[in-house]
Parts: sequence; structure tokens; C-alpha cells
Amino acid sequence: MGADILMFAALLAAMFLLVIFIIVRDKNVISRLVILEKVIEDLNQENHKLNKVVKKQNLDIDGGIQKIVEDEVQNRVVPLKQSLQEVKKITEEFREQHNTGDYEKKVIDLYKEGKSESAIAQIFGLTISQVELILSLNDPQ
Repeated sequence: MGADILMFAALLAAMFLLVIFIIVRDKNVISRLVILEKVIEDLNQENHKLNKVVKKQNLDIDGGIQKIVEDEVQNRVVPLKQSLQEVKKITEEFREQHNTGDYEKKVIDLYKEGKSESAIAQIFGLTISQVELILSLNDPQ
């Protein structure tokens, strides 16, 4: 019977130590959670303040970006558009001067029949580059 009481006392002591360990551990975890909760709340407040600042500055930035984009369009796109219009004008003048409308179809037909670009160029008195340009602009299959 003495051994039973001793085992029971040891079991009670172990359970008591386990309960004390759980309580101490629980207090430690709770204190850390309180600290984390405070940090998260502080971060949320800081985030809210930063969002206000960003929204305010975003309006300023949008206006600045729009100005930069408009300037870039004026500096790059408008001259490019003018250059393309000049190329179109030169191409139209070339067609009028060389009356390419008459032989463009013939060039394409000869190419479809299997004639080489150099042979077609000789027939019409053109350069191979001119024949290639006619073929590429009209995209014969």
C-alpha cells in the first residue's frame, strides 16, 4: 500500500508540475500575443497614414506623368507622324512619275508565273530593289 500512495503522490506531483508549466507557458504566450497585437495595431495606423499621403501625392504625380507623356508625344510621335506623311507623299509622287500603276500588275503577274525578280527588273528597266518593293507592297501569294 505504501508503494501505491508513493506512486499516487508522484502522479499528483507530476500533474501539478504539468499544470504549473502550462500556466507559465500560457502567460508567456499571452504576453507575446499582446505585444504582437500592439505592433499590428501600430502598423495598421501607420498604413492608414501612408495611404492618405499616397493618395494626396498620387494626384500630383498623375498630373506630372500626364505632362511628361504629352511632352514625349510632342517630341517623338508627332515628328514620326510627319516623317511617315512625307514618305507617303514621296511614294505617291514616285508612282505618279513612273506611272507604276501600269506595270505593277504586270510585275506581279510575271512573278506569279515564276519569273525571277532580276528578270522582271530587266523587262521593265527597274532595279531589283524596285521590283522587290512592288512585290512586298502588293504581297503576292
